[in-house]
Amino acid sequence: MSQHSFRYVLIGGGLASATAAENIRKFDTDGTILIIGSEPHPPYNRPPLSKEYLRGEAAAGDVLPVQPPSWYLDNHVRLMTGTTAVDADTSAKTVTLSGGETIHYEKLLVATGSSPRNLDIPGVDGPNVSMLRTWEDCDRINAHLGSKIVLVGGGYIGVEVAADFLQKGGKATIIEPSDHLWSKFTSPEYGAFLKAKLEAAGAEIILGDEVTEITSTGVKTKAGKAVAGDLVLVAVGVKPNLDFAQAAGLDVDEKKNGILVNEYLETSVPDVWAAGDAAGFQDPVLGKLWRVEHWNNALWHGEIAGANMAGQHVAYDHIPNFFSDALDIHFELFGDPQGGKGGLFHGDPASNRFDELYVDKDNQVVMVISVNPPESLLGTLEKLPRVKPAVDGLEDQIRNADFDLEMLLAVD
Repeated sequence: MSQHSFRYVLIGGGLASATAAENIRKFDTDGTILIIGSEPHPPYNRPPLSKEYLRGEAAAGDVLPVQPPSWYLDNHVRLMTGTTAVDADTSAKTVTLSGGETIHYEKLLVATGSSPRNLDIPGVDGPNVSMLRTWEDCDRINAHLGSKIVLVGGGYIGVEVAADFLQKGGKATIIEPSDHLWSKFTSPEYGAFLKAKLEAAGAEIILGDEVTEITSTGVKTKAGKAVAGDLVLVAVGVKPNLDFAQAAGLDVDEKKNGILVNEYLETSVPDVWAAGDAAGFQDPVLGKLWRVEHWNNALWHGEIAGANMAGQHVAYDHIPNFFSDALDIHFELFGDPQGGKGGLFHGDPASNRFDELYVDKDNQVVMVISVNPPESLLGTLEKLPRVKPAVDGLEDQIRNADFDLEMLLAVD
């Protein structure tokens, strides 16, 4: 093959592509692989950007790279960084790059990821405003540690970065329009727990209000508050990067589910797969089509897409798992984050070690949240939303911290 022709071309320089390349190599030791990424770095992990790397507690080389630099050379995987794929002719099996170069492929992966959503308000382009998605974003925010930050949005990123600043002697205010933190997937009770933890560490939490203007000294809110801050971080979610998929003619749900794929991560076009944040996949475990923006999903998608591109037939079969770290809280979520109602606690919800079960209309467990779980419990937590045990009549037993949650797996 020429240098412009590869058996496998992976669009997107993130975790999904790197993991796909690794799995391709497990089944195809000879096929040429090209990863095309718009960022200047080889694929890297994003979770440390809002955790230990942002706090300056870990070197970039220790926590960010998905693979060590030598891995790509050793496994004959070519990296094309700082390059954007802009179009594809899926009949001719070619990809066009931003510089006009054309690449031929046999199998194509679209793992273009997502980008932060912005606000349409005055001042959002000011020099004191940042988002957090890239390595460079993190380095800019790190330069402000120890000062006062205003977080616009009380989701994962807002809470984690607020905690980082508090841990490093800074101050933080979170402004969230809903009635509790992490309202898209947790109960009001869990939101109150998280709010109390942050406030005890020195954070200011403003709920039920929204930012209407960013100024040189902070923000103004709809309720008329002026909140001072040296840095304003806009953390109001992300949107999938769909330009390439749309140009390539793939089936796309622009409003919600991104690039549409089946349980094998196959798109509507033969020999084209999609994975990661941008892919709306048919989940046979939860029985729904959805799109997931989290590290674990990108990892699993990369493994599945890579194996299938190399001739396997592997279906998605994972229980969704989300994690977060803030202050002294390690948070794990297993199951459908929109599937049920919470409030059933195993252990003391005011302590630093408890679980919260979320149940559907039939009182079956469809999701569980765990705070600082022991390693030995993780297997049980993962199985609960897969087995979906009913908890009718067991509520009082479950609330006892000494109750073994594994007993629920035997419930008919």
